[in-house]
Amino acid sequence: MLDELVRLERELHDPSVRKSAERLNQLLHDSFVEIGRSGKVYDKAGILSSLESEPTQMVWSQDYETHIISDRLVLLIYRSAHIGSDDLLSRFSRRSSFWEKVGNTWKLRYHQGTPTSAFEPSAS
Repeated sequence: MLDELVRLERELHDPSVRKSAERLNQLLHDSFVEIGRSGKVYDKAGILSSLESEPTQMVWSQDYETHIISDRLVLLIYRSAHIGSDDLLSRFSRRSSFWEKVGNTWKLRYHQGTPTSAFEPSAS
């Protein structure tokens, strides 16, 4: 389960996926809510609208942990940072995502990013 959810989470970091309303619509739960690292709250429609015009940004992520709430709800926690054009990391965050299984498909129900201090990249 960890591998599948990490793969889906990392898919959401992919700039081509972030620009695809069709794929985002498949990955995000209809009741999706995000609290961004700025503190701004987004719903699914707001995310679909805002990501279309988002500048291309590469994301580094590591240290994934899963916390199983039920057989249909899992909390995924990890660290992330933006990768600059100089390959340096910035905008370090602690991320949490609630993934809900709808039918046979995992959908992102809730996401939050909290600013954190810098960390060294690891292979995890």
